Amino acid sequence: MESDRGGRAMSEQSIWAGWKLSPPIQAGADGEASRRYQRARDKFKELSSALDQIESRIPGAATGQLGLDFPERAISDAFESLHTITSPQKLRQQHNFLVKGLERGARELDWKVSIPSPMVTLPRKSPQVTTDSFSQLHSWDTAVNSHDQLLPPISLHQDELKTWLAGRFLFQLVREGALLNKEWLKQVPIAMVDGIAFEKDTAYLTLKKEHHAVKNNSRNKITQASVAFNDLPDNSLEYEQQHQYRRLFLSPISQLLLLNYHQQCGRNWPVPDSAIECLLYYTQRLSRELAKVKLPALLTIAKTSASLELLPLFNYYSSQEDSSLSLPPSVWHRFTNRQVVSFKPIKTAEEDETLHTFNVFPDRDGAYPDQLKQLRKLQACLSVSLAKKTGKAKVIANIGSLLAKTEQNGVMITLLANWCIALIRKGGRVKSRLTISTISTYLSNIAKPLIIHEHMMGELEVTSVGEWEKLYETVLNASKSSASRIRTQNRLRDFHHYLTSAYAIPPIELEADQQQQHRVDVNIITPAEYCRAIEMIISSEQDRPFKIMQILALILGYRLGLRRSECASLLIHDIAYLTDQTGISGEVIVRANSFHSGKSYSATRRLPLWLLMPEEREFLIDWVQERRNQAMTRTADKQLLFCRDGEGSSLLEDSMLFRPIQIALKTVSGDKSLRYHHLRHSFISFTLLRLLESKPNALLESTWSTDDNGHIAMPNEDVDLSKLAGLPPQHRPSRKRLWLLALWAGHASPDETLSSYSHLLDWALGKLLSQRFDVPLTTHQQLVLLKIPSKTALTSWRNRRGLQNPTRASDLLKHLQNQWCEFNISPLIKAPYKPYHAPIQNPLDTILKKSSNFPAVTVIYQCLRLIEQLEHHGMTLEEAIAQSAKRFFLNPEDLSRWQKCGKYLMSTKTFRNNPVFSRYKDIEQRDHNASRSIYMPELNSCMAPPLKPNVLREAGKFFHILTEWCPQHVVAAEAGTQYFFYSMQRSTGHITLPHAEAINAVLGLLRPLRCMKHTYLLVEIKEGSKKKSIKKYWSDATGIPHKRIDLVPTSSPSGRTRYWYGNAHLKITRGHYSDNQQPLWEAFRFAVFMTMLVYGFNVGSNDL
Repeated sequence: MESDRGGRAMSEQSIWAGWKLSPPIQAGADGEASRRYQRARDKFKELSSALDQIESRIPGAATGQLGLDFPERAISDAFESLHTITSPQKLRQQHNFLVKGLERGARELDWKVSIPSPMVTLPRKSPQVTTDSFSQLHSWDTAVNSHDQLLPPISLHQDELKTWLAGRFLFQLVREGALLNKEWLKQVPIAMVDGIAFEKDTAYLTLKKEHHAVKNNSRNKITQASVAFNDLPDNSLEYEQQHQYRRLFLSPISQLLLLNYHQQCGRNWPVPDSAIECLLYYTQRLSRELAKVKLPALLTIAKTSASLELLPLFNYYSSQEDSSLSLPPSVWHRFTNRQVVSFKPIKTAEEDETLHTFNVFPDRDGAYPDQLKQLRKLQACLSVSLAKKTGKAKVIANIGSLLAKTEQNGVMITLLANWCIALIRKGGRVKSRLTISTISTYLSNIAKPLIIHEHMMGELEVTSVGEWEKLYETVLNASKSSASRIRTQNRLRDFHHYLTSAYAIPPIELEADQQQQHRVDVNIITPAEYCRAIEMIISSEQDRPFKIMQILALILGYRLGLRRSECASLLIHDIAYLTDQTGISGEVIVRANSFHSGKSYSATRRLPLWLLMPEEREFLIDWVQERRNQAMTRTADKQLLFCRDGEGSSLLEDSMLFRPIQIALKTVSGDKSLRYHHLRHSFISFTLLRLLESKPNALLESTWSTDDNGHIAMPNEDVDLSKLAGLPPQHRPSRKRLWLLALWAGHASPDETLSSYSHLLDWALGKLLSQRFDVPLTTHQQLVLLKIPSKTALTSWRNRRGLQNPTRASDLLKHLQNQWCEFNISPLIKAPYKPYHAPIQNPLDTILKKSSNFPAVTVIYQCLRLIEQLEHHGMTLEEAIAQSAKRFFLNPEDLSRWQKCGKYLMSTKTFRNNPVFSRYKDIEQRDHNASRSIYMPELNSCMAPPLKPNVLREAGKFFHILTEWCPQHVVAAEAGTQYFFYSMQRSTGHITLPHAEAINAVLGLLRPLRCMKHTYLLVEIKEGSKKKSIKKYWSDATGIPHKRIDLVPTSSPSGRTRYWYGNAHLKITRGHYSDNQQPLWEAFRFAVFMTMLVYGFNVGSNDL
């Protein structure tokens, strides 16, 4: 076959083998062989046509040329053209053919290409109601009518009677639509044995099943139920996390049937029958037409019947296994009783992080050999058979030997190998011990795509959260199925957790994938806990701006359901409101920007501010106004809402925004598993209840909506939420409510919103069933339910209790409460509960490591600039300092001292009469520049900050580290700044220092910044010197390794040096010291200057 590609022909034999596209060969002449050959030939032509789309835009791709660079536009056009001309039946095959070929090219031929995600076809869900199920409703209605009459069984012995009574109760659950799922039906016997509980006079059973559990025989589970609960581990909360729960609220009729069963059979189940066998046994004796119906068909008919009576939402919930999972018992107890779990304060992960000595990222030195081959060597070290023979210590030694060959290992393979060692020694996030085979599986899940896409990452020390998220999203997109994506996502979460703890990279949130089948993250924050967390943040000793931003982030997460990344990347102009029209509440606009790309297209949305409490809305608007006043540029509205003062283009670190919130939430609830993302679960769960209410407080109880002082803590508590949102009033049905909630949550449809984020649908369904199945009871029904032998005895029983006709099921239950005592549930968790009391010492003051007593480095600069601006416009120095201190909430005395120190340092001259900290000789120009709208110019009292946001952000980090380090190392700090003093005017990190002592003094400033690996020595030597001896001398004297010591001939005219070991120059750079861009030097230089300014280093008392 020949095809024209850009004017040149290419034969079939010239196609690169990596495309896995070879022309078919006809094996025989018979009819079957000919047809097989023709089908293969047609497929070959189709795939060749798809390959033509790539080849026509990037010549050489089909033949497999090395090192091709694929423009993103060309790849996008090729796939778009393929999707346009290809039939839907063939599209998936051709699309994935190109994706796999490009992956092989990137791996084997060093292609630089952005590879699209493979296409995955998901199975179509069958409809809930079918024509066939409608046709069987007649027999179903007949059985239901017979069941409702509560006819007594005929000629049954004791064991059969137990089975029949259990089946009658189960049939009532199915008949009501309370439980229409096979897997949850199997759990009812265990829940009945455990006992019943009550909430607001409504009884419920707690069903539970293990995550990812093997479908064992239900009979074994029943006999072992009590043992499982009696043998709970000490940490009951961890035990809960291994199970899924569904809270089954019972209607009055169901409660009476359950009580009737317990009174006749006790608190046990008719062993060896399972729930399914009991249900089918009762159904067979109830109706001949349903005698041969299997359980799936029976549940299908029940779903059809329930669809005519229940909202589709409740019908879907009842029939699904993993939809809207109920709150675990401990969370439910917190929610309904306002109590917290009492546990001993232990050293948390947050504390560990502050005490951890972080590692340094491995160097990235040019090109490496095939990294996939290195990966295979790493996997060989984790061989299970080898581990069984030699043990874990030998496996660690083998990995260490692999890491010792640094010239062969890239950054990613080094990080993966160190991760494996950490897993062997310390275990994972969940299990403290992992087998070698498990670790090998963990590695195989993520290692290959991480290594392939390693080129996406720059310098890891300064890599942002967004870049990590982009890398992980690319890795996840390579998954071929939803199950594979879930496994990969979990392993990426483990891997990043290790990097966070070992290398101090910023943490990220990998949100649960919408195809995830087992949702384990079920938790909410109660309104009372929300108020407690705000009070804890307010009472902490943090700086005022940080407390305000943390409170607002907590408000936006709890009231509006914002994700972490969405909250952190909000810009000032994303808060839209009108100050002169209070009747218009305004809105929060969640959209992509330069800091955040958005989880999906549906993540772009508008959220009304009336979802906040009035005082919360005012609090938010006041902060927006304050941020506008702080910004000193014309693009103030495009700056971040949450950032350090003066750093409007740099995201605030998670440790200062989200980590304090999580510490507060864990403390006020006693639940150490709570995270910021659970605020989103809370918003959706509570808002769904409000939208489903027929009147205020019909579902969301008023007692649940208050804080510890009894004050209402939920917005719009007595208002029709549907009417506020522009929907039909509460008493009118509308499916738009679910779509509105999905829109507010940023989901493409209500499916994900309801499945993963709402955890109170069990309560809503129970309230509905309590109203629908609280019917008047006939005399016969009362005799059966109360187990009273005659009508005369029933009349006497009713008269003693003052019951009148008609008598409903709920009326009987009011007088039977004392009979539930022996059937009440035992505590599901062995954890001591107690009322909440604020801790004596605020954990935010003890766990959080206070960053510094000084404000952000850019705040100090902006204050000094404002002083000079005000002076330029005629204000006195004292008035300017007072005005600047008031605007930025600083101490005027501190600001005055900094201004004097800065002015002295900026006026200092070198021995050649040049300014030490300035590159400008015209110093008089500074006043003019400070008053103009120039971005961060040089001042009379401060050097110009770095212009690039990432460099400025790094300078801020260095400044805070140095200001924390200096008080404990005053002598070393003064020595380092003294030697560094006269080298700061240089534009590159090339410092000439007199001797090794001076070099070590400057290195002392770099050590706490973890920048030692970015230091080099350039040693000038005379001709004929012993190079090895010279390198050894300088390495021993400074601690810089031999490979970062370069020897060059001296530039002296005599060709000699004063000492045999030469003259050393210190280079500080990330990359090569000859590069034009020196971001590390700019950040370090500015940070050291600001440290000298605030501490007054090299400034005498007479100079102030």
